[in-house]
Amino acid sequence: MFDELTKLDIKTLNSFIAIAECQGVTAAQSRLNLSPSVISGHLSHLEDRLGMTLCQRGRAGFELTEDGAAVYKVCLDFQEDIANFQHQLHYIRQLDAVKGGHIRLCLADQLPKSFYRALQHCLSESYTNHPLIHFSLDVQSPEHMLESLLNNESDIGVGFFANFPPALTFKPAFIERQVVCCGHHHSLYEDSESLTVAKLEHHYAWVKRGYLVDHQLSPFRPSKLTATTYHMEATAQLILAGHHIGYLPYDLAKQYEQSGLIKILLPELASYEVQHYWAHRPNLGKPVAGFLTEMTQYMTRQLLSLRIDCP
Repeated sequence: MFDELTKLDIKTLNSFIAIAECQGVTAAQSRLNLSPSVISGHLSHLEDRLGMTLCQRGRAGFELTEDGAAVYKVCLDFQEDIANFQHQLHYIRQLDAVKGGHIRLCLADQLPKSFYRALQHCLSESYTNHPLIHFSLDVQSPEHMLESLLNNESDIGVGFFANFPPALTFKPAFIERQVVCCGHHHSLYEDSESLTVAKLEHHYAWVKRGYLVDHQLSPFRPSKLTATTYHMEATAQLILAGHHIGYLPYDLAKQYEQSGLIKILLPELASYEVQHYWAHRPNLGKPVAGFLTEMTQYMTRQLLSLRIDCP
């Protein structure tokens, strides 16, 4: 039996397929470009290995036995598996040749527009220069992001982190401004002239962040925390509903403010800045390390351009 498949076995299987489809040894000669004696030898070898008679040959013509028909079907499946195997190997070799691969990114939600510009540019460049590359993108809370990186479910994360596991590498990415906002249905939207920090902190219902934050960053310790969210867009929806106030990233808040849906409160007194980080495991593979380098270099160029334009 075929406990160990040899090179000769594969040849005999291919010969048997040709014999079955051409309805005889002589007819299979032109397809296989082998002599009838060699083809007959392959068939005998296969029958001996299997302990079966696979076909009837004689004056009555050629016909597969019941066992032969079953073996023919299995041979076709095997032939298809070999073709798929060869295709996969070819694909892997192509990936290596063009520096392809799979890059898994996890991001905090609602990051600054400058980051998204850099991401879109580098994704476009990556697909243009390495057409066989594959990206997976996910939006996660900081805790889930760290867990995903530690479990090797993601390659690169970017966001704010309240703790820094020693098994991961962290590098500064960008600074983001957080501002306090109320929705256009909130009482403060039309009347915030007499608003003070103390009133803002204790007189109104706030949205609480569901993940850990560094309390040294925020100037507030609200006493009325009546809602919890894990993503910025969810925070925005609660603020837009009109009952709560809460922190939003400046770019997101400005977008809603320009539409008349949100008002930024005490921007000089109540806002704070957050340092976001790149996070990844040590010893990144070449495709991942290359993409991270492209992102950091592009964002550095953006920052330098802003400094030149705004002296």
